[in-house]
Amino acid sequence: MNQVKIGRFIAQLRQERGWTQEELGERLGVTNKTVSRWENGNYMPGVEMLTLLGKELEVSLNELIEGRRLEGDEFHAAAEQNLAAALEGPGERLRRWMNRYGTFAAVTLVLCVMLATAAAMNWQYRKAHPEDSQTPGTFACRDVYYDSGYTWIYLTFHYDGRYYIFDGSGTLFEYGGYVRAGDVVQMDSGEGTRWAVIKGRRVYDASPVGEGLMAYEFLQAVPIFMGTESWPPEANPFPADAVEGILLN
Repeated sequence: MNQVKIGRFIAQLRQERGWTQEELGERLGVTNKTVSRWENGNYMPGVEMLTLLGKELEVSLNELIEGRRLEGDEFHAAAEQNLAAALEGPGERLRRWMNRYGTFAAVTLVLCVMLATAAAMNWQYRKAHPEDSQTPGTFACRDVYYDSGYTWIYLTFHYDGRYYIFDGSGTLFEYGGYVRAGDVVQMDSGEGTRWAVIKGRRVYDASPVGEGLMAYEFLQAVPIFMGTESWPPEANPFPADAVEGILLN
């Protein structure tokens, strides 16, 4: 069925009778907007509505489906064709479509459906499980009380597999190598190994200036450093006992 052709035929028959879209709609119990969608080919009336249209416009159902007036043998041929189409199963329609457009088109269609399904499933998963912040990147914990004042503490994961913990003035507390496995980040300072956890846009790690855990909020995906031009440092400026003292205080 050609939906656009059917719509034009309905508009032609309505205009021949001098009816407005609103008048035809009142006869059928629908709005003028519905009639407009039919005539523009944007919407297809159901079989029951097509039957009512045929009675009001004085044409047969076959003529409405064909989108034109039929005479003699044309009427019978159209009736048989429309009946066959109504009785045709999905498998037969697919076979005719493949014969017309080829196997390549069918395979392409199947692949498109598969990709669309995979994209929809991926979107639903990401909606239910927000993507974790990626490493490398920079995280920050604001308003940390340290050395008789408040400062920001930064945790940076660099592209080269090293991490750095420093404050807003550029004072380095610790640095070393890291390896991420899922939500867990193994951090090795050379003096010891510990594990931090990434959840959502936060990193939970031992506080470098006190006891307990510190929650670093995601700041940006690009590693940043503060302080002298020698950043990142090639050697730890803190002796091992000084770093240990900072972590324990």
